[in-house]
Amino acid sequence: MPASPDRSSQAVRELFLDRFGVDPAYFDSLHWAEVKEEVWVGSLPPPPGVAHSRPPGLRAARIHPKGIKPTSHFLALLGRRITRARAAVELEELRQLLLGQRIRWPNPEAIADGFMAICYREDVIGCGVLRGERLHALIPTGRRRELLNILDNAAIR
Repeated sequence: MPASPDRSSQAVRELFLDRFGVDPAYFDSLHWAEVKEEVWVGSLPPPPGVAHSRPPGLRAARIHPKGIKPTSHFLALLGRRITRARAAVELEELRQLLLGQRIRWPNPEAIADGFMAICYREDVIGCGVLRGERLHALIPTGRRRELLNILDNAAIR
């Protein structure tokens, strides 16, 4: 685990560059802040002299002893900027993932185990993790319920 906020922010940027293929220029105008085990990103720095327990912006990642986990919200924000580690799923596979089930990944040799951007119809839905031949969603429970409700009430075909 990185020891300083600058090193943690840099490690998070590298994850998005290396794993997800995001163009480094996208991050040039963003402001990064580390609070405890979280790295936040925003378009503006915090106002001077104002103490916040949470910086302005969006949580990009959490720092765990075993590594860095990107947030579903930040992956969704990056959207089409993500050019690698995209797990394109069909509607029934998306439903299974949102229900907490694991789905079979058809070509595990094509990408190393790790975090994936779960995508449906080119939209990034959230974070998943690939382990061997299995893909599992790491989308927050409330967001899963919301998406399942949308699927149940929409005529998505």
